[in-house]
Amino acid sequence: MDDNELEVLRQAERIVWAASWRLQEQSVLEQLADSRGLACARLEPRSDVIQLVTYDGAHLGHVRREGPPGPDERWVAVLRQSARQVGTYGSAESAAAALARACGKMIRP
Repeated sequence: MDDNELEVLRQAERIVWAASWRLQEQSVLEQLADSRGLACARLEPRSDVIQLVTYDGAHLGHVRREGPPGPDERWVAVLRQSARQVGTYGSAESAAAALARACGKMIRP
């Protein structure tokens, strides 16, 4: 295969990966549509590394773990609209709460 053929193959892989992400995201968001308050759900059912975050069923963004799980794990909160990182936190719950605050949502106890 020459360089042009490899690039076409890589581009096709990226398209398939992005479409797969969107389908998974859509399925998870449908599950969260009727939730009230802050809610999180795994993007991939077998892994907690990426979780979608909603508030009253509205998609705010996602949180993702950076590095291995454990006492020193770090979670990044990412806004949906801009893909901008809100910050890094010690737990998925803290990252989700920060994401909600960044979107102007009041966290209910």
